[in-house]
Amino acid sequence: MSRMWIGHAQFSGAHAVFRAGLFACLMLTLAGCDMFGFRSWSWHQKLTLMVETPEGPRSGSAVSAAWFQMTPKWSGVGDSAGASNSSLSGEAVVVDLGEGRYLFALLKGYNEFTGRLAFFPRPQKPLSKEEDAAVYDQLEALRASTELPRELYPLLVTFADIDDPASVARVDPDDLAAHFGPGYALSSITLAITDEPVTKGRVEAVLGWLGEYPEPKLGPATGQTTNIPFNRRVAHGDFIRR
Repeated sequence: MSRMWIGHAQFSGAHAVFRAGLFACLMLTLAGCDMFGFRSWSWHQKLTLMVETPEGPRSGSAVSAAWFQMTPKWSGVGDSAGASNSSLSGEAVVVDLGEGRYLFALLKGYNEFTGRLAFFPRPQKPLSKEEDAAVYDQLEALRASTELPRELYPLLVTFADIDDPASVARVDPDDLAAHFGPGYALSSITLAITDEPVTKGRVEAVLGWLGEYPEPKLGPATGQTTNIPFNRRVAHGDFIRR
């Protein structure tokens, strides 16, 4: 009996060591360890708009949180094998132009890859996984700002009536005067990688009708499959993502 008990005790001890090792690996993985081929990066992006007005320059900014994960090939099946994961959370930029008029830079057309492309333009040939990881290492550690090129601009909108979501209208970044009048012009859009906290509450303070859920469109359904109104192409989630 004693030998059987000793064997059981030895087995239990080995099992405990195995469980402890497994738990330690899990904790390391959750902490960003690339032991199993997973790697992740996170950083904050600050988008700032500068607008010239007849009364002088006006500006608005918002800080968003970006995240990117590189996954190993064994983590998926078929086309999903080795697919990456990414996200951006935050809110649109609001520029108060006075007299109840606002310019918004939406999260539509602006995402977690804007920061990478702004500072590390797409190379001529595809990068290896190691080279790609090195770029994200640099991006995560970067603290700098740059002016966005035109092709990376987010979607700009305004409202004919700030209390009516269906009155949303696209704004041409090269022609703010068409919506706001003579003397209004976009000076610049800059992006910074920063340690500043994520912006909260600015959009809700202006758009009291903004809903909790991201899916609803700003305009009512029309039943059309062509010539879809612009207000059906913009959703609540283009203004805020949490």
